[in-house]
Amino acid sequence: MAKKKKLREEEHENLDRWLVSYADFITLLFAFFVTMYSISRVDEKKLGSVVESLQRALGSTLFWQENKKQDPGVFQTSEKPIDVAILPLAADKGQGKDDFETLAAEIKKNMEEGLNNNGGQAEADLNQLKFIIDKRGLILRFSERFFFDSGDASIRPDVAPMLHIIAQSLEKVPNHIRIEGHTDSVPIHTARFPSNWELSTARATSIVHYLLTHHRFVPTRLSAAGYGEFRPIAPNDSSDGRSQNRRVDIVILSGRERESEPGGEGKT
Repeated sequence: MAKKKKLREEEHENLDRWLVSYADFITLLFAFFVTMYSISRVDEKKLGSVVESLQRALGSTLFWQENKKQDPGVFQTSEKPIDVAILPLAADKGQGKDDFETLAAEIKKNMEEGLNNNGGQAEADLNQLKFIIDKRGLILRFSERFFFDSGDASIRPDVAPMLHIIAQSLEKVPNHIRIEGHTDSVPIHTARFPSNWELSTARATSIVHYLLTHHRFVPTRLSAAGYGEFRPIAPNDSSDGRSQNRRVDIVILSGRERESEPGGEGKT
């Protein structure tokens, strides 16, 4: 009986048990390559946002550039000098559009003359400026880089001559002037600027302080506003879009728009 039982066990011996180990090995190998593939893929947009956030927080000179081709934006970077353009948008009739065009042309001319007198030292800065005329009035739109370093609200000393030229032209007009600070959606967390609200507002008030300190502006003619990242002019999902949104607008208000300002009714 024992002999028959032993023969029966030998007949049922599983000769394919090696397939179990082989299948486990293939599964582990597949999981390994999937893991390696997944960690090799980097979300460039998220990485760009992280780098910009670190740059602001640490005040470093980190630089990140997406490899993909970028669409040209309001402040397109180029080795070739870009002429300061006047971009008239649909302005309401009776709002002094011609006067604003004349003022924009005057500022443009004075800035170009200032560059020539300085040997073109600030030529790159003018690439970061646009003139826009709309229903609010004349908008001088500057890239963040024109006035400020990343994550900072102190006006750079090298740009003071250009701001002086702008201020001299603005002193001659009676219109109310509003300085507006804007940021992108990348958060900032520093002791001085807990959020983009503080950064954008500080930049606007820095320019107002400069105008009041170095020029004869009546304080009631000036106002400052910080909008953080909440009034973008481009999507924040690319470095080019974020660069456009980091801006300072000097708005020379039309008479009708001035009436909407606090205490503005009946004043110029």
